Amino acid sequence: MTDPAVESTLREFLLTEVFYDRELEDLGAEESLIEGGLLDSLSILRIVTFCEERFGITIPDTEVLPDHFDNIRAIGELVARQRAKR
Repeated sequence: MTDPAVESTLREFLLTEVFYDRELEDLGAEESLIEGGLLDSLSILRIVTFCEERFGITIPDTEVLPDHFDNIRAIGELVARQRAKR
């Protein structure tokens, strides 16, 4: 289970920094970002960088997989796993 505060932080970052030019105010935690065509490789790199800086974690290249970035909840779970390894 992910921390609601982490999900909220991720959602805010996505809405203001990644999807700033789209109307996605109703974006849910489990809504697919990949199937919705919202993410590309540059967007994923921005999310990785944000998570590493904001949450003080390192996301190894082996963890940068589509399933880990499919939705806000999946990204939150990735953050939680990396935090647990510290």
